[in-house]
Amino acid sequence: MVNQKEGDRHWSKVLKLTGVGAWEIDPANQSFSCCAIGREILQISQVAPVSISFLKGKFKPDFSTMLTHALGNFLNAGQAFLEVLELLSGSRVIVRARLVQDGDAMRYCGSIESLDVPGLTQQPELFSDRGDLYKILFQDNPMPMFTWEFGSLNIIDVNRQALLKYGYSREEFLSLNIRDIRPVEDIPLIEKHTKGGDIYGTIHQKVWRHLNKAGELMLVEITGHLVEIAGRSCSMVLINDITNRVEAEEQLLESLKDLSDYRFALDESCLVMILDRERKVEYVNLKFQEISGFDKSGLDQHSLRVLYDESDEQLIQDCWDATYSGRIWRGELKGKTKDGGVFWVDTIMIPFKDNQDIAYQYIWVGYDITEKKLVDEALIKERSLLRAIIDNLPIQIYVKDTDGRHIINNRFQYENLLGSTSEEETLGKTVYDYFPEEIATGMDAYDRQILRDGEPILNVEEYYHDRNGRQVWLLTNKVPLKDSYGKVVGLVGMSRDVTDTKKKEENLKSLNVALQDKALELERSNQELEQFAYIASHDLQEPLRMITGFMGLLEKKYQTLLDEKGKQYIHFAVDGASRMKNIIMDLLTYSRAGRIEEKVKEVAIDELVSNILQLHKELIQQKNARISLGKLPRLIIPVAPIRQVFQNLINNALKYQNEGHIPEVDIQAEENEDYWMFSVKDNGIGIPEGLHDQVFILFSRLHEKQKFTGSGIGLAMCKKIIENLGGTIGFSSVEGKGSTFFFTFPKTISENRLTGLTKDFEN
Repeated sequence: MVNQKEGDRHWSKVLKLTGVGAWEIDPANQSFSCCAIGREILQISQVAPVSISFLKGKFKPDFSTMLTHALGNFLNAGQAFLEVLELLSGSRVIVRARLVQDGDAMRYCGSIESLDVPGLTQQPELFSDRGDLYKILFQDNPMPMFTWEFGSLNIIDVNRQALLKYGYSREEFLSLNIRDIRPVEDIPLIEKHTKGGDIYGTIHQKVWRHLNKAGELMLVEITGHLVEIAGRSCSMVLINDITNRVEAEEQLLESLKDLSDYRFALDESCLVMILDRERKVEYVNLKFQEISGFDKSGLDQHSLRVLYDESDEQLIQDCWDATYSGRIWRGELKGKTKDGGVFWVDTIMIPFKDNQDIAYQYIWVGYDITEKKLVDEALIKERSLLRAIIDNLPIQIYVKDTDGRHIINNRFQYENLLGSTSEEETLGKTVYDYFPEEIATGMDAYDRQILRDGEPILNVEEYYHDRNGRQVWLLTNKVPLKDSYGKVVGLVGMSRDVTDTKKKEENLKSLNVALQDKALELERSNQELEQFAYIASHDLQEPLRMITGFMGLLEKKYQTLLDEKGKQYIHFAVDGASRMKNIIMDLLTYSRAGRIEEKVKEVAIDELVSNILQLHKELIQQKNARISLGKLPRLIIPVAPIRQVFQNLINNALKYQNEGHIPEVDIQAEENEDYWMFSVKDNGIGIPEGLHDQVFILFSRLHEKQKFTGSGIGLAMCKKIIENLGGTIGFSSVEGKGSTFFFTFPKTISENRLTGLTKDFEN
């Protein structure tokens, strides 16, 4: 026991001689206690525990901050530390701290060592011969600094500012080399620049990326000085953290880029003018110059009045009154261009104020709305024109919303139908406000159907009784009104008074019934007439045959007894009977025209004409007639009627010729869009001009019967046939030079025209 006590005294003496003391902190009470050697080093007189705040007060401010940081990490996270600190007296001490487990308890304790013990060699005194200078330049430097050794790259010294910057304790930092504070991807660069002092340079300046203890990346600007310490080549590094500066510069560059983009966008889309406090122009952008034609110098020579229309003078004054009072003004201004034109600008005038709240500058920003204003003006004119039109149309025009309320009524609508003196009286009302419920319900049903289905309802006949009790009929069209998205937002209605038309329809129906009765009566009459004509033709032919027969017998039997005069009388009687027979047969043929149905078929017109010419072969040969045919088409036609037309026209062309004259007949066809035109031209005797209007009259003879035979029925029959087929017939003629008869024939014949076409024209 004695030996143990002596041993304790021995070691206590050793600790005293070496200047090393022990301490402990009670976290619960935030108190600090230490041994006698520690109290002596810290210059604490009382034996009882002191507060941690009291302990911090024993050190100089910068070192007190370092101690606060280290103790915080130690007490909160159990992080050990080693710090070199300076007391208020100027003495320096090494403070170590470590968390120690004592049984089940954890004790916060450490040691304190004085660096002022005589004969003690201290590591930080790298420049022992110039200690004060080293302290000023390194230890007390307000910038972070550390020293590292070439070769091993170990950090051999560090000042307190570097410890604060990187977040390490002195003991932790001195256990690192410079690779530990650099990102992994930068290690190859470290190897390249730290191979030796000759590569590194006497003074090395560069921007590097460093990591603090928390792993956060810092951009640092370093200045490294090559130094010789105890025969070792080292670098003393001054650290300037430029992370915030670089971030600020990047933000500034981004802001400048944004400002540049904003200005570009503003210059591209807006007119910009800047004025000083005296309203003198300081700047106008290109957009302003392009639209107005004025540049800055041009505006300097004139007042701003040159820009604005005189009608906007009050508006301009309101603008200046607002901006002079410090308010932002906005409005639409009409400007005058340099070449005398106009432009419209949606304008904002903004005053910029100094610290005394006085406007020193005005910025004028405008958006060109000239095209919009011109469109608006044109739209107003169009709306006025449209309103004038619909108000003066003699029909009722109205617009209703989805609830059936009138939102537009033209004059004819509100005056004639609704009985109001102005449109305003009718707006917002429905059909139930003007018509009996049974009438209004029917009208409203149409409206609901249109609003529901989105489809128009056209040509609806409606009626109502006006204020005088008169029944009025309307023909109404209603269409849905849709917005730009296709949604039905109302309807447009147009109604026309058709009361007179309805009365005419009723009258027309009555007339149609009467006409149908007349048509039936006429059909019966025609049938009776046809029957009469047929019977008459047969009954009349019998006496004529008897007259002709007995006259022949008389002439034959009494030929020797009759003188020339008697024979001439018999000849007159026979000739008259023969001509009467021909007239009767022609009349029968004419009455049948258009009464007998014939089916159409395809036929070549040139073949049909050739067959007719073959029938007249003997006559053609006798007269040496010359016949020419053009290119004739193939048509789908009722054959017999067309054959009869060509037969009559060709026969007339050959017949009506002067004695000894050689007939020339030319037959042509010409195609038009909807019909064919045929012509038969001759060089015969022609038709006197005074008889042109008698050509197509039944039984009309234009020449002496002694010279040219015929009944005068052929051309009348041609006219009847062609017109029944939907065509036309005409002629041109010069007396003594010939005639041209022409007729048209439709390419398509309607079915109703095929009924009643004459089939038998040869008898």
